[in-house]
Amino acid sequence: MEFSQIALGAGLLIVFGLPVLAVRGGVPDEQASDVADARRAVYASAALSLLIFAVIAFGIALWQDIDPARLGWRVDAPGPAFLWALGIAAAGLAVAWAVSRVGARLGWRESPVSLALMPRDGKEIRSFLSMVGIAAVCEEYLFRGFAYQILADPLGAWPAVLVTSASFGLSHGYQKAIGVVRASSLGVLLALPVLWTGSLFPSIVAHFWINAAIGIGGWRYFFRSMDESSEANG
Repeated sequence: MEFSQIALGAGLLIVFGLPVLAVRGGVPDEQASDVADARRAVYASAALSLLIFAVIAFGIALWQDIDPARLGWRVDAPGPAFLWALGIAAAGLAVAWAVSRVGARLGWRESPVSLALMPRDGKEIRSFLSMVGIAAVCEEYLFRGFAYQILADPLGAWPAVLVTSASFGLSHGYQKAIGVVRASSLGVLLALPVLWTGSLFPSIVAHFWINAAIGIGGWRYFFRSMDESSEANG
């Protein structure tokens, strides 16, 4: 086995632990208005939590003498990497929109919490962009970097992609079933450049662009299945 038992255990802990923490820390729908009243604080809390997990994973990698480049911390060709990011971001937005539309037709409801989290003014947008920037780096490292590379050793590349993508989706469980499917689909898409180039850079940039586009107005197209009255809570 290429990686140590400690590294494998940490990878499994990420895959199974983060969804559990997301569920336990979820906010009930009826408290969505409370989230709307404290968006910037919620952004800061989410960013800090992800930073802590990413730092712990990075520390374990250093402890186990895992080469950072082996976990995706490299950029071999910046130009093609940006093209990868652009293509994945465009495809990701299309996939997210399609899942939202199909889900709405199937009667799957968007979470009021998802809508409440979307920024509404300049200060909230700046805080939101800071948070999604941190989230893009940390989540890509945790799921497509550390966990994927560790699990690909015993499972194989594509099984590891599917497992980590499902975990990524379940970590967005506060967005209800439609959000889990949407995030899982995006997880598979974001794994492609890592699978084919070995670099996290395109996935990090694409992840940020997708979330930024949704946060800066795109949410109005993704959350159409919400009642108009729900938006008043924001």
